Amino acid sequence: MRWFMLLVPLLVVATGCAQYTMDVPEAGCALEGSWVMTEIAVISERGENRYPDPAPGLFIFDKSHYSMVWMPLTEIPPDFEEIWRPTEEEKAAAFSSIVVNSGTYTYTDTTVTTVPTVAKTPEFIGGYAVYTYRVEGDTLWIDMTDTVSRDGVQDPGVGLFRMPLKLVRAE
Repeated sequence: MRWFMLLVPLLVVATGCAQYTMDVPEAGCALEGSWVMTEIAVISERGENRYPDPAPGLFIFDKSHYSMVWMPLTEIPPDFEEIWRPTEEEKAAAFSSIVVNSGTYTYTDTTVTTVPTVAKTPEFIGGYAVYTYRVEGDTLWIDMTDTVSRDGVQDPGVGLFRMPLKLVRAE
């Protein structure tokens, strides 16, 4: 009976601690949150240029999904000559002026791999992109190292230049 009297309080404490530890949320990925573009760099064999006031960009990461919309430009493009009715030339320019994709992602301490389920470029849906990244405080540096279509075709621009991006936490 004495063993029983000692065992019951121990079981209660152990069960209470186990329940408590199960309710404590895991630390999230450093990428989680909303990020606003603050700088674009372009690095090629011809040199390096930095653009500290780029056109708008927003990256959002939650526990397993991401969304990114950004313009690889230094300013917002002009309106179409006839509002809401672009010419073919204006459509082509608009298509080239924005990066849009959302989907799921996986990550390590230094890389993130995105798998888009929605993208401006149809062949990218179901493909993937690999980025190196680092987060320091409220600043995210991210740099694409590979992009592959759903059929396994690498983006021909990979390796010609790099475009590291600097973003700050929006929250």
